[in-house]
Amino acid sequence: MPPIIALLTDFGLSDPYVAQIKAVLASRAPSALVVDVSHGVAPFNLIQAGFFLAASAPHFPAGTVFVTVVDPGVGSERRIVLLEAGGQLFLAPDNGLLGLVLERPGERRAFDLTPAAPPGVATFHGRDVFAPLAAALVHGASPDSLGPEVPVAELVVAAWSRPQLKGRVLLANVLHPDRFGNCILNLALEPWAETLAAWPALRLDHPRPAPLTFCLLYGRIPAKAVGLLPGSQGYLELAMNRASAAAHLGLQSGALVRLTSGGEGGGA
Repeated sequence: MPPIIALLTDFGLSDPYVAQIKAVLASRAPSALVVDVSHGVAPFNLIQAGFFLAASAPHFPAGTVFVTVVDPGVGSERRIVLLEAGGQLFLAPDNGLLGLVLERPGERRAFDLTPAAPPGVATFHGRDVFAPLAAALVHGASPDSLGPEVPVAELVVAAWSRPQLKGRVLLANVLHPDRFGNCILNLALEPWAETLAAWPALRLDHPRPAPLTFCLLYGRIPAKAVGLLPGSQGYLELAMNRASAAAHLGLQSGALVRLTSGGEGGGA
């Protein structure tokens, strides 16, 4: 199997930026298979990018190098980091994008690759820094030959990647409303699906008070009701039956959601 380089950016496809990254990879790593995870991340949306990465990585083989360039701080003091986790390598700016990947169990190592960036590159790190680093990695360069190892605990982790449980009140964030209006939450199926399925009188307290139906299929959500469903992307979703939960609840990426059990909780 050829080495795989997986690209995730907010560059879109109307500009030549993605093609230029692929041109560098074709020149420097011609044997690699380049796979597009997505280039449709909303500009600067780290939450959406973090979800796309965490939901997609388990489907790629060991050895895959992920090049994740959603980088509002490009050219600033933010670091370029490499995370080694689950037999895969994740190149990213150290801005919280890796938060959901870091939440998964298993051994991890992190490296600061900022020193490997050539001097004078200030604007297009995806093409001029990340792509050459990815090519070096698929050619067998060891992470510690590209930069010093750093404690994983030092990597930036944003609040949106970690739900907060306070008794029977759970604060979560919307990672991504998909095209069907399903609102994917930062609640990984393990452990949250089993935990919330056991809660009596599960309710949505914010943004709109409503009872929630925990179910396994979209078609079993009662008409006009909101359900909580274990989604195919590895996270729990707020969903409706043939309707948009995002539109019904006024939710977008990053929005706060409060779930409660029974009569606990309060107003927004």
